[in-house]
Amino acid sequence: MDVCRDMDGQVITSFLFDLGKLTNDSKQIGIDFELYQAVSQCQVRLHCAAGVSATIESLEIEFRDVDTSSVEATVRDGLGDHAVFPPLVGLDRIRKLSRVKQMKEFIRHPLADTRKRFETALIDRLVPLAAGRTAEILARDASYQIIKHSGVPGNPYQIWLPDPAVVGFQDGDYMLSANCLARDFYHRDFAEFCQSIAVPASLHRKLWEFGFIWHHLCAEGAVRPGAHGVGFGVGRERLPSLFAKHGCNILATDAPPGTTPAEWTETGQYSSSVDELFFSDIVPEEAFRGNVRFECCDMNAISDGIQDYDFCWSSCSFEHLGSIEKGLQFVIASVEKVLKIGGVACHTSELNLSSNDETLDSGVTVLFRRRDVEELTERLESRGHKVKPLPIEPGKSFIDLLIDLPPYNSDLSLRLKLAKFVTTSFGLVVSRGR
Repeated sequence: MDVCRDMDGQVITSFLFDLGKLTNDSKQIGIDFELYQAVSQCQVRLHCAAGVSATIESLEIEFRDVDTSSVEATVRDGLGDHAVFPPLVGLDRIRKLSRVKQMKEFIRHPLADTRKRFETALIDRLVPLAAGRTAEILARDASYQIIKHSGVPGNPYQIWLPDPAVVGFQDGDYMLSANCLARDFYHRDFAEFCQSIAVPASLHRKLWEFGFIWHHLCAEGAVRPGAHGVGFGVGRERLPSLFAKHGCNILATDAPPGTTPAEWTETGQYSSSVDELFFSDIVPEEAFRGNVRFECCDMNAISDGIQDYDFCWSSCSFEHLGSIEKGLQFVIASVEKVLKIGGVACHTSELNLSSNDETLDSGVTVLFRRRDVEELTERLESRGHKVKPLPIEPGKSFIDLLIDLPPYNSDLSLRLKLAKFVTTSFGLVVSRGR
């Protein structure tokens, strides 16, 4: 038997005993341990030898040989800087007892004022602390289910997102992270971008990718009348129409016919002609026809005719090239083969938030790890190119913790679960140096 904290994160103490020595009159086992501060997510575990089966029917935790001042110090420390959760009580009793009664079971000795202060402080802090340490996942309606780090589901919560028309948009930091974060969606510049492509602002990572590409290409001075740009794997994006509105000459490309899954065409993720890229609510048709042309392009083998461009981009495309290495090779080729010196490439793709080791590294969709992004950056810079320094950040909003599960939601999807990994969008901005 052992006692651990942080849901298996650290074993506090362990004890080896022989079940055969227990009598019918007494089936109790005791284990002593010392704590000098309150701990979160405490567990008592029973490990059995092969062929042996046993169950913990009930659990009692009591203070022994501890004076009041020591307990007060422990409680004060725990409620100051550390998350506090009630220790385990028998599972059957948890279902029956009220929260206050659970606290009374937790502290079995009368500790005068300490007990009352502890119970009150714990109840007051339990909900916000739990919410801050858990991830909320998307259900089919407007509810989100709390999933603890242990994987045990909690109760559903209703999440209401304020309408920007009511609360307005913020100024300050915008698109300063390499990965999709909630703060960008409530920024004034993002609202203006959504208006420019004639779509309502929504909390969806694909919309963030388009905003990321537009913002950084503009910031690098690539978007200007007469500039030449090429888009890879454009599907039916609105960006070609937006670039054309600002006087850019655009070559829009997508994969050759028959090389993409059928559902991509059905869901508007594939285009085969320039007509599918025209949006009259963005740009007049005459300006579009004069500035945009279309051709097929294999991103694994960019044709020699696609070169000397001022900028290029792709949105969630190079993770579909067959492997992580092929994706990295495409980014390098898009810089060195497609751009003129000083030209800018801006690409977005999938970032694995679950692991820096295990991932989907081959197949229809791959997930790039942080280390893959760092390797790509090193390779580009070693070849004389400049990669814009954008950090990968966790995010500070509860919206950054929401995980979209299949069937994926079309209105709120910053992060989603793909296979067993949580993924989000990330972007890379590269200037050709030589």
